[in-house]
Parts: sequence; C-alpha cells; structure tokens
Amino acid sequence: MAQRKLKISGVYRSASHLPMWEVLQEADIWGQAGLELTNFEYCAMPPDAEAALFKGEIDFISGDHLTPYGLVVKGKPIVSLASPVNGQNACVASHEPLNSIQDLRGKRIADTAMEGRDGGFHHGRGNHMMYLIRNGIAIDQVKWIEDEDSDAQLAAFKSGKADARFISANATERYKDMGFHVLPLGPLPMINGPTLTTSYTVLHKKKDLGERLVKALVLGIHYAKTKKAKTEKILQNLSKKKGETYHYRFFDRVPKKPYPDPQGVINAYELGCIKSPEAKQLSPLALWDLHYLREIDNSGYIDKLYRN
Repeated sequence: MAQRKLKISGVYRSASHLPMWEVLQEADIWGQAGLELTNFEYCAMPPDAEAALFKGEIDFISGDHLTPYGLVVKGKPIVSLASPVNGQNACVASHEPLNSIQDLRGKRIADTAMEGRDGGFHHGRGNHMMYLIRNGIAIDQVKWIEDEDSDAQLAAFKSGKADARFISANATERYKDMGFHVLPLGPLPMINGPTLTTSYTVLHKKKDLGERLVKALVLGIHYAKTKKAKTEKILQNLSKKKGETYHYRFFDRVPKKPYPDPQGVINAYELGCIKSPEAKQLSPLALWDLHYLREIDNSGYIDKLYRN
C-alpha cells in the first residue's frame, strides 16, 4: 500500500535558500519522501515565522538559526533537524590595505544593524561579528556605521564615512575594480542557509513528519550532486523566475549527509547568546535533534543512494 502523503507548508527566511527547495519541488523529491508542499513563502521577520510555527500555521522554517536559543530557554518546542550549509566565506574591502583582520581595531565598518526593527537578529551582521570575536577583537573595538539598506552601506563606504566593509568572496573582483583593497578572511564555521527547523508540537501531531522532512532533504542533496546538468537547468529557470542569479556552486559546499558542523553550532549559539544572554545556561546542542538523520544514516540508506 502506498503511503499517504502528508500535506505541509513552510516559510524560507532568505532567497539564498531557494536552490535547495527548488530542486525538491521541480524534481518531485517531496513526493518521493511522502510529502506534498502546499504553500512555501518568504518570511522576513523571525518572530513572524516562529509565531506561525507555534500556532501550527506552518510545518517548518528554512533557516532561523540564532533567535531559537532564546525560545528554547523559555521552554518553546522549536527544534532543528538538519543543516545542509555549515560555513561562511567572507572578505573585507577597505580604503587602505589591511595586513590582517587585526588591523580592523578602531576602524569604522559599514554594516547592517545587529537587530532589525522587528527585534530579530541579522545573521549577516552576526557572521561579521563572529569573525572579529574568533580573532580576539571585541565587537566594541570597532565603530559600526549602521544602515538597513545595503546600497546606503556601500555609499557610506565609498564616501569615506566608513573605513571598511565586509563583503562576500564572490564580490572580490567587483570591489577591486572599484579601486578598493580586499582581504580574504577564509572560511568561518557557521550554521546558515536552509537549516530544517520545526517544532515538537508539529512533529507529534503529524506522524512520520520528521523522518520524511529529513529524507526529502537527503534526496534533494543526492539529486543535485548526481544530476548536475538537470540541477543547473532548474537553477537557470529559478534565476529567470526570481530575477536573481543562482549558481550550482551552492551545492558544492553541501555535505551528502546534512549534519551540522560542531564549531558552526558553537558559533551560532554564541551569537544567539548575544541576542538572548539568558540562553547561556543552555548547551549549544539544546536546539538540535539529529536522531531522524542518524536513523536514516545508520540504516545505510544514504550510502546506498551514492553507491547506486
């Protein structure tokens, strides 16, 4: 007897997550995992996404990495099940050449505010703060020139109001062409991207949902890694549909088995504690439940996929 499909809905916290979910949708991975995605929309505000999850209006959130620690410490049933993206790779653009990140001490950095108007924590700014923290620089040892708008940040930097700006590694050549110096910072372990987050209330209400969600993610990763040409076609169509450019390299950094990186968990937890200091009483692992992924992995299912 064929398993009855579970109807689910979700939200994604960033358009950068879409390559993963578009593959699942266009390759009918949801159906293979016994799921039917009925609604999937963008949600900018973490509190809105979390409220919808707790009300049962949605079944999962793509993303939501830092604010959940403040919810767990309050007894909220939020939980993360898998993490297909575990790192960040940034550079610093500057007017004057930098020998190392240590040269940022005392400098003015153009960036978004740490917290948005909704009270949510900007993960991008958090990543930049963590680069400083991991290199022994306190976040108050630099001056933040803050603006919500990315173009306004760039304008502040170009005008000299700011001395430096964190940029993605992909933007290196563009900033060099504008005449700025660029210092690569190397990889930063960090939980980011389309992390699979849900709640125990939802998992208990919908039998087998946890297993099916994780299985869908595993199957989607396998599809992308073993059917590159078809995946690139899906991403080309996604780019046309959204008016943005999505590249296959998104999947180059996705592991076959989407376990979270241990140091990435710790770094995300430390940022979560900046937002919610009361979460310091928690373990960094308090947000995570990996038993669904471990059961699938331990059965040999993932290894068999790639052998075949």
